[in-house]
Amino acid sequence: MDEEEQVAAALAAERESLANDCRADAPRFARLLAPDFHEFGTSGRELDYGTALRVGAEMASEGEPIEVRNMRGRLVADGVVLVKYTSERAGRRSHRTSLWRRGDGGQWQIFHHQGTPAAN
Repeated sequence: MDEEEQVAAALAAERESLANDCRADAPRFARLLAPDFHEFGTSGRELDYGTALRVGAEMASEGEPIEVRNMRGRLVADGVVLVKYTSERAGRRSHRTSLWRRGDGGQWQIFHHQGTPAAN
């Protein structure tokens, strides 16, 4: 895969991971999270793989979609893409970064995410 294809694949995976229908489908959402997943959430909490699956399902059940603005990506190494964007949900805006890596089978998985509250 060239640089443009890798970035496009990671951006598509990020968008999928944010969709309520994905988060509500535990096996589908789990495929997008690396086993060593780690997150510093906007709430200030640290989340691991299991906690992220649970929180994602809870958010999906609330029904409010995550709105995304200015999503972009950059290849930082072959098979590793940094994704940046601003999200809004329930009136809260956050700046977000994610690190995605391509596994041996070609599947993209997020292994680190950070959310920072944005000034309104």
